[in-house]
Amino acid sequence: MRKVSILAFVLLFSVMLPALGQNALEELAKQQIAQKTGLDPKLLATLFVTDGENQFILAFVYVNEQTMQSQLKPELKQAIAPYVHKRALLTVLAPAKTSFFDPFRINFEQGQARFLLSEHSIVKVTPDFGAGRFESGTVSAGILLLSDGLDLGQPFRIYYGPQSTVFSLTGQTLPAQPNPFVQLLLFLQFLFFNILLLFLIPFLLGL
Repeated sequence: MRKVSILAFVLLFSVMLPALGQNALEELAKQQIAQKTGLDPKLLATLFVTDGENQFILAFVYVNEQTMQSQLKPELKQAIAPYVHKRALLTVLAPAKTSFFDPFRINFEQGQARFLLSEHSIVKVTPDFGAGRFESGTVSAGILLLSDGLDLGQPFRIYYGPQSTVFSLTGQTLPAQPNPFVQLLLFLQFLFFNILLLFLIPFLLGL
């Protein structure tokens, strides 16, 4: 029954998605993760990355007491527990096809300031969370420790290469920003949501 409902949901989105831009797609993805996991949407951000031949989803979850009360699987809760209120983002990678991913390409922007990651600000949750090639159907996770200079009371952008998404614990928004890949093709839209529903969300829930 669960597989049938997932396939029906994906088919529904394959009809809806051509009319939506990438920002709207990422908002829908965030809402789906929130609904399935019980997480507050304000604790979440998603980014659909199309970087040359690479195609993957990045999901970001702020680690606090609310996160620990969600339906995340016990292994994830155990891994992130030491980072509650330590300015940490649980970061989950789900490739849509065989893709190269490098966590050091993730950076943060707030106002005129840009914040980069260092070796000390990346913690592996799964052993493979690092620079390398990832196969479709696999999911990798790590923890990103945010710079003290980043004001969590204000929205900020999370970048991977030229593409970005907005993260906001307060629900405030930022002005729309041109995205070089805003016009995703139908098959790519379908593929991203297929990966989201069949691999990323089950990974978070331990299904």
